[in-house]
Amino acid sequence: MVAGDTVKIYEYVIRRLALMIFVLFGVSAIVFYLARGFPSAFAPWAQYITFRMKPSQIQAIIVAHGFDQPLYIQYWYWLQDVFHGDWGFSNWANGLPTFEVFASRFPFTVELTVVAVIMTVVIGIPLGILSALKNNTAADHVSRIIALTGYSTPAYWFAYILQLVFFYYFYVWGLPNLPSSGAISQGLASAVPTVTGMPLVDGILAGNLTYTADAFAHVILPAFNLSFISLGYLARIVRASMLEVLRQDYIIMARSKGLSERVVIYRHALRNAMIPAMTLTGLFFAGLLGGAIITETVFSWPGVGYVSLRAVFQGDSNFLLLYSLVTALIIVSSNLVVDVMYVFLDPRIKY
Repeated sequence: MVAGDTVKIYEYVIRRLALMIFVLFGVSAIVFYLARGFPSAFAPWAQYITFRMKPSQIQAIIVAHGFDQPLYIQYWYWLQDVFHGDWGFSNWANGLPTFEVFASRFPFTVELTVVAVIMTVVIGIPLGILSALKNNTAADHVSRIIALTGYSTPAYWFAYILQLVFFYYFYVWGLPNLPSSGAISQGLASAVPTVTGMPLVDGILAGNLTYTADAFAHVILPAFNLSFISLGYLARIVRASMLEVLRQDYIIMARSKGLSERVVIYRHALRNAMIPAMTLTGLFFAGLLGGAIITETVFSWPGVGYVSLRAVFQGDSNFLLLYSLVTALIIVSSNLVVDVMYVFLDPRIKY
């Protein structure tokens, strides 16, 4: 990569970052209208402050935040509060600040997402490569069945099956069983200091093997539930890309030069076949990091997906606004990172 190409990438990134600002403003406006644009949207918060404040205090809050103004003016008040770091309070979480509630739950979702994406890549990519190299053989058919099962199985059903087999049946059979809920055992919850908020990472940083092993055991089932859905798509994409790349002239030339099959596959073919796979992996990561609501709910995983569902039922517009903006930011940022990585995988791609 030459210096001129590097400058162009920087310019492209700057343009995308500038566009990201407008995207976030658009998302915030749409979500704000959907969350606050109905007469009953503010009712849960009003009931909450009624029990804890005097009428004069309630009125002061309504005036200070523009709740007595038209919706577009309320949006302006909300933007001012956000730029001052005030995301409001969550009416169902004992009146805690919304940002504090989100920040305490987001690391759990990060841990679950990272483990799930690692599982997806470690299983999905080799499965796709094997399927392409053994095209129309028994190995290919098995790989395709696994992939088809993965992306056609409902997440909530597969989650219950995992709990039934690896928690209940393993316990009944006297085998080592995996936890079916939570991120850490209740007796170990305060065994190590909270540094990152991710139990697995905090256990490693503290050097507590018991805590780390317990955290790893808790994350296996929910992470595999997420990855099983994703790896089917990834395996199919890798298979199709590898089959297409293996037909290219430069692959035929590399083989005619006497290069070993391992060098042809992993040095020449796989690099170009990974471009669609990287796109899909980036989308998976962004989507899961936004909160896997079904999986977190079934496994009682204390992440933002599980909390966002509670926020919907409780009419917590403050949390839903923050959650939606962070999710939009993650998706846009992930797409930008994937676009930049294209250049390193294939120097022919220019921006």
